[in-house]
Amino acid sequence: MTIETKYNIGDEVWVKTYSGNVYCNRITGIHIKQDGPIVYSLLNFADRTEDELFPTKEELLKSL
Repeated sequence: MTIETKYNIGDEVWVKTYSGNVYCNRITGIHIKQDGPIVYSLLNFADRTEDELFPTKEELLKSL
């Protein structure tokens, strides 16, 4: 079985915090559950799902 993820461990991604700030951060882990979304662990941030992460700051800002 092959599981495709949008991001890999070590990738830098852009994320909006729950308070509304925008940061660039690094993926430190990937959690895959049988019937749930793919969840990424970030350095010094709470875990986030794939739809909460963006490859560039511009894409994150367009999503707002």
